[in-house]
Amino acid sequence: MKKTLLITIIGLMTAWSSAFAQMSAHLTFSGPANWGQGSAVTLATQDTFAGFGNGSFGLSYWAQIPVAIAPFITITGLDYFTFTDPNYGPAPTFPVSFTVPYQSGYLTTQETGGQLRTVDLGATGGATLDGSYHITDIHFAIAANAPVGTYTLLTTFGGGRNSIQVTNDFQDFQLPQASFTFNVVPEPTTLALLALAGAGLGVIAYRRRTSVR
Repeated sequence: MKKTLLITIIGLMTAWSSAFAQMSAHLTFSGPANWGQGSAVTLATQDTFAGFGNGSFGLSYWAQIPVAIAPFITITGLDYFTFTDPNYGPAPTFPVSFTVPYQSGYLTTQETGGQLRTVDLGATGGATLDGSYHITDIHFAIAANAPVGTYTLLTTFGGGRNSIQVTNDFQDFQLPQASFTFNVVPEPTTLALLALAGAGLGVIAYRRRTSVR
């Protein structure tokens, strides 16, 4: 009897492991590559999954950004699509800052005002069949004094905030780390002032040359 039960358990575990191995899921971000100082930017998140049988009930994911730019960027809001029930009750209180160390050199999100909640950007809903879905729009605000440069936003992977897809039997399927590279660029006013200053210097140089003649 024990041997039969053991064989049954092993068979079930093997079948479950095989089905889990055939699953795949990943996130991708789309949006502007240049983020102007003092501007607002929206990134769209696409969730693609396959091999989930009767579908997925949602996901959990967090964003992290480099320490150097973290104090200058906040999340100001989220729009939900496909999975529309936020993984919060109540929903996050915005704006949300990047303040918590996660991966080396990166910080992830936590609510302000003493909430101490980690701001899961995912959501849940009814069972959704395999496919590729627009799930969220993430709204960011970039400070006017944000340092110009090239940075990469990452989703969390492993640790206490493991980004996951929820299977049709409520198991956690780990999502691979997604990334989005963006450039913080000077605000248009700054560029205009630099151009004006350059033009002014050019006029001065020209006058000096003509006066020497």
